[in-house]
Amino acid sequence: MSKLAVATVAIMLLGGGSIAAADSSDETLGWDHSPASRPAAGPEVLTKANNHRPESGKNLKAAPGAKGPNGVWQVNSTTPTLSNTVTDGDGDTANLTFEVYTTDASGNPKSQVKLTNPDTGKPAAYGVVVSSFVTSGGTAKVTLHYGDLKANTTYAFRTSAYDGGLYETDWSAWAKFTTRGRAVDIKLPEPNKSAPAVDLDKYQEPQVGTRTWPKDVARAAKDAGKGRETCTDHGQKITCIEVGKPSDLSAKEKQHVANKLRAGSGDLVPWCNDTGVSVGKDYLKRDSACLKWATPIVFKYLVKAPDGKIYNPADAHFASAIEIKLDPVSRKFTQRFALVPMDPFIVEHGTVGMPGPVTMIPTFKCSPECTTAAPVWDGSPTWQQKGDFHTAYATFNHEWTGGTAKKTSLQLDWTIAGTVQGGGQEIENDPQWLGNSTPDFDIRCDSIASATSPGCVFSAYKPTWVMNFAKTPAAVAHAWLIQSKLPNHPGSKAAGKPIKYLPASVRDSNLNREVICPNNWAKNYGNPDTTPIDTSDTVSCDEFAYAASYNSGGMPASLGGMNEVDTGNDCVQTHASRVAPGDWRLYDDTRTAAPTWKEVCGRSSMSNYQNTQSMQPFSGTFSSPSKYRLLDKDPYWVAFPEFAHCDASKAAVSCTVPKP
Repeated sequence: MSKLAVATVAIMLLGGGSIAAADSSDETLGWDHSPASRPAAGPEVLTKANNHRPESGKNLKAAPGAKGPNGVWQVNSTTPTLSNTVTDGDGDTANLTFEVYTTDASGNPKSQVKLTNPDTGKPAAYGVVVSSFVTSGGTAKVTLHYGDLKANTTYAFRTSAYDGGLYETDWSAWAKFTTRGRAVDIKLPEPNKSAPAVDLDKYQEPQVGTRTWPKDVARAAKDAGKGRETCTDHGQKITCIEVGKPSDLSAKEKQHVANKLRAGSGDLVPWCNDTGVSVGKDYLKRDSACLKWATPIVFKYLVKAPDGKIYNPADAHFASAIEIKLDPVSRKFTQRFALVPMDPFIVEHGTVGMPGPVTMIPTFKCSPECTTAAPVWDGSPTWQQKGDFHTAYATFNHEWTGGTAKKTSLQLDWTIAGTVQGGGQEIENDPQWLGNSTPDFDIRCDSIASATSPGCVFSAYKPTWVMNFAKTPAAVAHAWLIQSKLPNHPGSKAAGKPIKYLPASVRDSNLNREVICPNNWAKNYGNPDTTPIDTSDTVSCDEFAYAASYNSGGMPASLGGMNEVDTGNDCVQTHASRVAPGDWRLYDDTRTAAPTWKEVCGRSSMSNYQNTQSMQPFSGTFSSPSKYRLLDKDPYWVAFPEFAHCDASKAAVSCTVPKP
């Protein structure tokens, strides 16, 4: 027992059993001050001369966490629960007073931490906190108030017992603990309410697609005209049309096709000539397609000799390309077919060449519930045998006739026939199949998105949503963090994990939101350091993946939900705070355990303005019938161009955006 403690007991016995409460000023006392000299748990009263004093145990713990090999508790929070056992020789109930100190470089107690009363949120008397009473031999606990402790810092604590009348004569031994460090520290600029809207079109990159073409198929399909070659026997003369593969064209020939197309009359789909759209591949966007597969087409002229042998005097070589333009708010759409003669155009295989000009006759169809008008030509579909290298374009106009159907998938089908003048007669060739649009270039027309404005899109194309970072940096940072770090990567194109759209007509997204962000959650339970933008703003709860998606943690699995959780407490917890003018931070919430990064959702307490405005344009400029015409379960990507330099591979995420 310390000298001061012995003196205190002697005074109590001489004075009849009580001691006046000590001054609760911030005066720093020495290590050996008596717990009773600062009676935070209540006044000390000696009721019986032989009454036993309670005693702290030796089971000091800091939770949640585990004790490290150095004996220091590693706490996964900045609001730890401190505990110790307490006993009383008389069997009385008792409580514990908890005192916390910072530590010096050697790990020794340095300065007392002035704790906050967790019940009132006000400074605690004497800077200590007191547990509830527990039975003798039980464990007394206190949970420290958020803001009293710093992240990634080592502290020491001790306890002193009180049974309602007597204090323990000395403090317990010290126990040390270290709070967890921050797992998220993303520095952001001041929100700009006047920032212009995002130009979504510039983020819609062409997507490579697949269509069906006349590859080597089964005999039945060949007999049905679905093979790579169709021939027509005219007795002495035979004509054939053969469809090749893009790989049949050399790099030089593909470049020749590209140059000829660029030199032609105005494109139906301007981005077809972008340098990133190479010849030899097929591309699509939500409202347009560019089939630059450059399928080779060979018109063959054959002759039967008197001895029955068949000779091939000459061939005419073409390459083809197709452009398609849709209108999200119209039943009508257009195709443009380009035929480019190769160089050389006529390839002679003997002394007798091609007998006359060659005419090519394409046929474009769409079905079901679709009409096709006769083609309009730009450039003649007829080529002379010598030196004729002009490019010809046939434009086909179609219309979805839908009727009472709410949604129709239209398949496009392409064929080409030909004729050649020979011996004073026109020698025809039966149509050769060029393939169809299945699977990626089928067209979806609907009146679901808008009954008054039916329209058509390429539903195989996944559009890209980009939030307004300049206006709502915290909301964008939160979405980027969750997409980048969690294993389900909602909306990530790199991971191949699109968001699936949930329209209000299928399920009210507020039902999902109530699971993750119940009413007034941010006000009542959100991190107290959350910062509104100004006095007109308040705090609110933001979730990612979005509530209006099947990816939302609130979407039940029974309804197709992909990441169902019981409560928003199961999500990664963050908050957005202004730490200085022009310096905002997205932090993880250190009141709870650090993220494991195995969660499937994110919940963030942030400015209501940033939360609501981040998605405000979505329905009008992205999912709307007039833009990308999203229907139930349509997939889309979410991109974060401002965060391209940020590294999310480490357990702790730290980045400054935009890049300094």
